[in-house]
Amino acid sequence: MKRSRNTETIKKENEKVKKSLTVCLLVALMLFTSVFSGGFSGQKESKQRKSTGVELPNKNTPISEGAVYYVATDGDNNNPGTFKAPWKTIQKAADMAGPGDIVYVRGGIYNEKIIMDNSGSDGAYITFENFEEEIPVIDGEGLTVGENNEENGVIIVKDKSYIRIKGFHITNYISTNEYVPTGIKVIGAGKNIEILKCKVYGIEAICTNDVIEDRNAHGIAVYGTNGEKSLDSVVIDGCEVYGNILGLSESVVLNGNVTNFRVTNNKVHDNDNIGIDFIGFEETAPSNDQARDGICSDNEVWNISSVNNRAYDDECADGIYVDGGKNILIERNKVWNCDIGIEAASEHAGRITDNITIRSNLVYGCKAVAGIAFGGYDEKRGRAKNIRIYNNTLYDNELNILIQFGCQYDTNAIKNNILYKGNDFDGDKENIVISNNITDNPLFVNEAGKDFHLTSDSTAIGAGIYDEFIGKLDLDSSDRFKGSNVDCGAYESRNN
Repeated sequence: MKRSRNTETIKKENEKVKKSLTVCLLVALMLFTSVFSGGFSGQKESKQRKSTGVELPNKNTPISEGAVYYVATDGDNNNPGTFKAPWKTIQKAADMAGPGDIVYVRGGIYNEKIIMDNSGSDGAYITFENFEEEIPVIDGEGLTVGENNEENGVIIVKDKSYIRIKGFHITNYISTNEYVPTGIKVIGAGKNIEILKCKVYGIEAICTNDVIEDRNAHGIAVYGTNGEKSLDSVVIDGCEVYGNILGLSESVVLNGNVTNFRVTNNKVHDNDNIGIDFIGFEETAPSNDQARDGICSDNEVWNISSVNNRAYDDECADGIYVDGGKNILIERNKVWNCDIGIEAASEHAGRITDNITIRSNLVYGCKAVAGIAFGGYDEKRGRAKNIRIYNNTLYDNELNILIQFGCQYDTNAIKNNILYKGNDFDGDKENIVISNNITDNPLFVNEAGKDFHLTSDSTAIGAGIYDEFIGKLDLDSSDRFKGSNVDCGAYESRNN
C-alpha cells in the first residue's frame, strides 16, 4: 500500500510541473527506496515466517527458510506464536512446527513433556532453540513415569527425522518405581536428529525398597528399535550431562539399530554409572541390533563411578564403553577419575564387539579397575576383535591396560601408547600385537599440573611407528605427522 501511494503522488506531481533532471533523479531514488524498504519487506516476511508476520527482534538472530515461532512462560497457546504474542508451551510449538521452521524458546521454567509430532526434511530441519542467551529449563517435577517406557522422556522424538534441539536444560525427572525416566529420548527409526548444547541433570531412578535390579534412568538415550530402518546420523554435540542417578543404565547411550552417529564435544560427569555407551545385542531391535559406524570424539568424561550406586556391589562404571557395538572410532577424548576409563567389550555370550579404534585419548586417575580395558569381563561373556589401541596417554590408573577374556587375537593391537604410573598391563597377552609403548618416565611438561604434553627431551618423541590406524590428528587436533617419526602418546611434540 505504501509503495502504491508514493507512485501515484509522483505521477501527479510530474503532470503539474516539469521538474529538472536533477529533481526527477531524486524522485526516482525515493521510489527505489520505498519499494525495497516497504513493499518488498512484507512479501519477504510472508515467505519466511508464514503466519507470524513480525520482524525478528535482533538482527543477529538467524533467518529461517520457514516460519519463526516463539514460546514464553507468559505466553498463551491461543496466540499466533510471534515474538510479541508467543505461545505458552513448547508442546504447542511441536504440534505446529513444520519443515524449515524455527521455534525460539524464551528463558524460564516449563513444566511439561514434549513429544515431537512432525519431521523436518532434507535441508529444512525443524529447530527448537533457546532464544539468544536465555535459558529455558524443562522441569520434570511431577511428570508421570509410567508403564510405557517409550513415553518416559521429558523430550521424546519417536520415528521422526530432521529435528534439531538446541540450548535447553532438562532436569528433575524422577522415578521411584521400576520405570525408566529419560531426559531426552530418541526412539524408533529416522535420521538426522541433532541434540546440541543441552544440559541434562537431575534425572533419577530412586530406589525406595530393596528391589534394586530394575532401577534405571538415562540422561540422553537413543534407541534404534526398528530392525529394518535405523536411527541414522544422530548427532549429540556440546551437551553436558551430570548429577544423574542412573541405576543400571547410562548417562548417554546409543543402543540397537543406530548408525553413522557422532557424539562429540560433550561433558559427562558426576553420574553414578556409565558415561557414554554404545550397545548391541540387548534385543533392542529385532535385527541389526548394534550401534555402529560412528564417532565418539573430543569429549570430556570424569567422576563416573558406581561406588555409591545401590544397583552394584562394586566399582565398575566406564567413562566410555562399547558393549557389542562395531565400527566405532573413539579419539581425542579426555577421561579421568572413572572406575574404568574406556572399554571395548561384549557382555553377551557368542557376540562380538568388532572394529573399535581407541586412539589419541588421555586417560588418568581411574583407580578402581583400569584406564583402558577390552574383552569380556569373564569367560561367559562375548569376544572383542579388531580392537586397536593407539597413541593414548595413560597415567596413574590402577591398571593402565586390562586385557580380559575372549580377545586373544592377532587383529587386536596396542601400539604407540604411554603407560606411566600404575601397572602397565594385566591379562593374557597371547596373540595380541603389542609394540612401541613407553612405560618409563616420558617427561611430561607438568605432571603435577596434569599437563601431559612432552618436553623436548622426552623418550616418547619419535618412538612410535606408522600405521594406517594412527589418524592424522593428535589430542590437540594438531598434525600427528610433524617429523620423520610419530611420537608415542596422545600429544605430538613440536620437537619431533
